[in-house]
Amino acid sequence: MRPIDARTLPDGTVLDGEIVVVGAGAAGITLALELVRLGREVLLVEGGGLDPDPDLQALHEVESTGFAMRPDYLPRLRQLGGTCNLWAGRAMRLLPDDFLARPAVPDGAWPFPYRELEALYPEAERLLGLPGPGAFDADRWLVRASAAERALLASGELRPTVSLWAVRPRRFFRDFRRELVAHPRLRLLIRAQACRLRQDPTGRRVLGVELRVLDGPRLEARGRHVVLACGGLENARLLLLSTDRHPAGIGNEHDLVGRFFMDHPRAVWGRVELRPGVELRLLRGRPVRGGKVQLGLALAPARRAMDGLLHHYATLESERSSYAREQYDLAVQLAKRVLRRGHAGGRFDLRGLFAGRTPDMVYLLTPKEILPHPIYRLLWLMRERIPRRARAERLVLVHFCEQPLDPESRVALSDRHDALGLRMVRLHWRVQPEILASMRALEQSIGVELASTGLGRCFPGEGEPRFTDASHHMGTTRMGSDPRSSVTDAHGRVHGVENLWIAGSSLFPSGGHANPTLTIVALALRQARHLAALCDAPTISTRSTTAVA
Repeated sequence: MRPIDARTLPDGTVLDGEIVVVGAGAAGITLALELVRLGREVLLVEGGGLDPDPDLQALHEVESTGFAMRPDYLPRLRQLGGTCNLWAGRAMRLLPDDFLARPAVPDGAWPFPYRELEALYPEAERLLGLPGPGAFDADRWLVRASAAERALLASGELRPTVSLWAVRPRRFFRDFRRELVAHPRLRLLIRAQACRLRQDPTGRRVLGVELRVLDGPRLEARGRHVVLACGGLENARLLLLSTDRHPAGIGNEHDLVGRFFMDHPRAVWGRVELRPGVELRLLRGRPVRGGKVQLGLALAPARRAMDGLLHHYATLESERSSYAREQYDLAVQLAKRVLRRGHAGGRFDLRGLFAGRTPDMVYLLTPKEILPHPIYRLLWLMRERIPRRARAERLVLVHFCEQPLDPESRVALSDRHDALGLRMVRLHWRVQPEILASMRALEQSIGVELASTGLGRCFPGEGEPRFTDASHHMGTTRMGSDPRSSVTDAHGRVHGVENLWIAGSSLFPSGGHANPTLTIVALALRQARHLAALCDAPTISTRSTTAVA
């Protein structure tokens, strides 16, 4: 069955589903497919369409009152498949110490044991098409490390982090389209904007999700259970907009919805000069069968705990002159436009290409992420085998930073309204001073290890780092066991509401060091199995579509 275009339905149409999932990105699609595989019936509702649409995208506009997000960059995509249509593909696992309360994040403990997530990671990795199995085991790669890399890590002061890429980044609708449109227990509704949750008189159950279409009908989706999988900003916004039974918004009795917004601030800060002949094959990133691997450098957990430091990591990338960086960035943006049509604009529409240069952000998208994998791997292997003159190499440190928990870093509702008449998101993102202290500690330890091993020197970053966001929107509906300090329980059910659930990275009680997509997928699998187990009563057919009398 093709996706149902909401513009074609009569005004007042009500669509019934056993489980209604709002949002068809990484979390929503993973959740919906796992639920139907487990025998449940799902109505999957998406605000975007099959292709990018500037009018729909404008509904994602944010009023920013805090630290500025990247200019000329699209951090969220209102399109079927979600923001993963923009994803460069870096995947990382959270580690056991990310799950614990630590001196730098004393209230950041997750409400279930790490072993539950660890058991789900292999399946999530298969869904993302990552190299594996066992590819996140750092020891597996260290046996292939250069002598210099082993020396750098020998003291135990620095710990390797592991990032993996698939041969091509997962595009959730493109890659799972056949099952999404053909499964008899799943219906997919597109271009329907979720505007508000309608509750029963007690406020303890959600009766329906009010949907609107730009210049079109008003609809409603009803189900025994409703799951919001709209991303770290929109999940909070929907709860705050739903005020018919709770004046402050659903789940907001303790003023927690939207608070503790986190990202992973990133900055190019500090540089390294290696002595001639030093090779860092894994720290620079290398292609492997089924994808790519890159090691990063982080402080060991004991050191972070002792000094109250956040869990940052850094990668090493080539240093370039200002002119070379500018040309490099232009080449990257041109390649994105030509090779990845759609979210970056038309393939040959190059207007505005020169307006969004970010010459110091060499980590945004590198040629190794643009080239087809077989070509990149062949070129890499050829380079490995061709003798090169030993010379000193200069690199920059690219920092990926964890954030402390900060209730004033938050999502709220703006006084401005979007094209549907709904209050927009007001985002007040704070980048705290503790981040810089942890960056300096990591940089200092890298310098000590380079000097003590004779591998090179580290030159500290000067001035204030030029932070940028990573589009990792986390923490705004954090989960926990106590309603006074969290919005949902350990399975993502909103406290005090029997049938309302949240999916995605807005659940994260703390951000840890890792890019969130892999964990988002693993949590969606966990939540789907929990929800399916609750649905023992006879299902409600999703095949009925009726109009409100």
